[in-house]
Amino acid sequence: MPLTSKSKYADAYVDPVGKSVPRIEGRGIVTGQLKYVFDVQMSNMLVGKMLRSPHAHARIISIDTSKAEALPGVKAIVTAKDTYQIKFGSNEYFFPHTVDQMALEADKVRYIGDEVAAVAAVDEDIADEALRLIDVKYEVLPAVFEIEEAIKPGAPAIHEAMNNIALILPVNFNNPERMMKEADLVREDKFWCPVAHPSPMEPHVCVGQWETFTNKVTLWSSSQAPFKCREALAKTLKMDLNDVRVIKMAVGGGFGGKLEMLPMDFAACLLSKKAGGLPVKICLTREEEFTTTRRKHGMIYRVKTGVKKDGTILAMMGDVFADGGAYCSYGPTVLAAAMMRIFMVYKIQHFKMTGYRVYTNNPISGAMRGFGGVQSGFAIESHMDLIAKDLGMDPVEFRLKNITTPNMVTVNKMILTTNGMKECIEKATLASGWAQKRGKMKHLKRGIGIGIAADVMGSKMYKSHESAGAIVKVEEDGSVYFFTGAADTGQGSNTALSQIAAQELGVSFSRIKCKSGDTEITPFDTGSFASRVTFISGNAALLGGRDAKIQILEIVAKDNNLDINDIDIKAEKVIFKKDGRSLMTFDKALELCYSFKYGKQIIGRGSYNPKTTPVDFRSGEGNVSGSYGFEAQIAEVEVNTDSGEVKVLELWDAHDIGKAINPQSCEAQIEGSLAMGIGYTFYEDLRFKNGRVLNPNFAGYRVPRSIGMPKMNSIMVETNDPEGPFGAKGMGEAALLPTAAAIANAVEDAIGVRIKELPITPDKIIKALKEKNLASA
Repeated sequence: MPLTSKSKYADAYVDPVGKSVPRIEGRGIVTGQLKYVFDVQMSNMLVGKMLRSPHAHARIISIDTSKAEALPGVKAIVTAKDTYQIKFGSNEYFFPHTVDQMALEADKVRYIGDEVAAVAAVDEDIADEALRLIDVKYEVLPAVFEIEEAIKPGAPAIHEAMNNIALILPVNFNNPERMMKEADLVREDKFWCPVAHPSPMEPHVCVGQWETFTNKVTLWSSSQAPFKCREALAKTLKMDLNDVRVIKMAVGGGFGGKLEMLPMDFAACLLSKKAGGLPVKICLTREEEFTTTRRKHGMIYRVKTGVKKDGTILAMMGDVFADGGAYCSYGPTVLAAAMMRIFMVYKIQHFKMTGYRVYTNNPISGAMRGFGGVQSGFAIESHMDLIAKDLGMDPVEFRLKNITTPNMVTVNKMILTTNGMKECIEKATLASGWAQKRGKMKHLKRGIGIGIAADVMGSKMYKSHESAGAIVKVEEDGSVYFFTGAADTGQGSNTALSQIAAQELGVSFSRIKCKSGDTEITPFDTGSFASRVTFISGNAALLGGRDAKIQILEIVAKDNNLDINDIDIKAEKVIFKKDGRSLMTFDKALELCYSFKYGKQIIGRGSYNPKTTPVDFRSGEGNVSGSYGFEAQIAEVEVNTDSGEVKVLELWDAHDIGKAINPQSCEAQIEGSLAMGIGYTFYEDLRFKNGRVLNPNFAGYRVPRSIGMPKMNSIMVETNDPEGPFGAKGMGEAALLPTAAAIANAVEDAIGVRIKELPITPDKIIKALKEKNLASA
């Protein structure tokens, strides 16, 4: 049936880039119809459970599963003897020696919660009883839990690493020692950044099913990186990649904690195989989520900086010690990011800093939103304010003197093209009334503080490439299917990528139907992390839309004896580029493509790999990202000096986003990051005693809620990056990086005390005030 000339798609969502179009899955979320892994139901599905070590450090002597196997309703039990005992890790390409974890440990356990066995049964009660019936005999070994103790000679050896140092990363450029001697002022500070947890509303959950007739396996997962999960599964199960399928369902929050394959994913698949192909679902409890997944690295951050009297930074030195817990996970990347982000922010030519990732018998540290940048952001931006104070300079003036600029190459060879840092600082200070407030509200016990940051748009630290692919398939009825491997974990990437594809194809956003995160049917994508999706996956979407458009224009040009270079598709019409005259509607062009004469199926393909260089981890040199984003953040606080309570009154965040693909989503990303930053500043502190988590639930581990949030002001700075899709950059994480420092700097402006250990608690405020009063007495 011929398509009509008047399209039902001539709506408000034509030219969607730059518009706050509704989220593709928005109605599904609010009506409860969107399907999460927990919602997956299959015939004869089994309940899976993990058996975990009760000891922080012990040798496994024996595992006896006979009683559990005899329990009616138990369908499968697996231990290390059922596996190939292949280790997995997340930084294997650059750091193969950090691949140190097995899906089920065979010889030794290294933290409370380490996986030693898994069971599948017909219901949860039987599965729990089966766990109790498994008899594991351990030889308990000495354990170590503190960074300083773990690196001492003679400390209990957790792995084979000397002094439990899993990784040493040196970042060295030029001659900082000599420049320190030439400095007019040298300042040194030490900071403590605590452990936090991603705390997604949805705990980890997966369903594994082994097809006995094909010997293929499918995992339904709430993964941020389904293709990376597939890689690890294929490796540990000793299977070909094309025999492993990972389907990402809707994700109830990830924040870095769902980037890796976990032992539960492996176990669900292997249990299904042993149970004759019955599907197995494993859902972590909230306590398991807090104690056995991944957490933010606790860090000791020491930094020393030499400056001239006029505020010019001459050199910086320091060291970073990170509590990595029992296994390496994403530790190398986190450590590198904690040191090297500074080159995006400040012009420093002489630099020497060394990072140490230390094994302890605490739960595993891994990726969490910010990848080490939250810790370094607190330390560096607090340190910068202290230097400005010593010099008698305004903190804003000091930063403006030292920040990076557009079109420059940093000392470690990062290529900064568009750079809106200066504009971000100026807009944030103007909006917040900095000049009228700084140092002038002490009588009200109010203060204002600044922190600045920069971030990558992806990071080539995981594979030989960091490409993303996209497919744009235009159906005969005019609907457009957009396939992407990118994982929407709640940030709205399905919507933003669909906007990009629709804009480039020249059609309304209403036509787009997005399919994402299925390793069998969508193109490869590294995953949703490092603020990479809009920039890298977005470029793939743009190229896929462009390819589909060219295919349509080729038919139109041929049929009308036109030069294809003279026509384009814009706003649902084929137009002449020269004067914008309409030649025909998009529907008519599509009707022509699918006509008897041509019969052309329109399937566009796009692939994008950013222009980067590998990092030389012997020095820290390398252009790790195809572009960089910048931001400035200001906090205004009020301090109750009687109770020690700090109230954040207002936050301003000016963000260089390149181009806002979806302004409302950009604001939501900024506000979400600010809320997380407030949590890390005041509440979030995962506490341990002898390796056991003391607060493994939301009763003991506080997170910020919507009630009590301060007013937040998002200021978009559009620099139109030449490499970004329609000029856009990624911007998911950067707003989180300087929040704690901006608040700490505001606290000092208000009451004259400096907090160097997070979280900022009333007790610490009262203690600091007492010490200040004693010092001035």
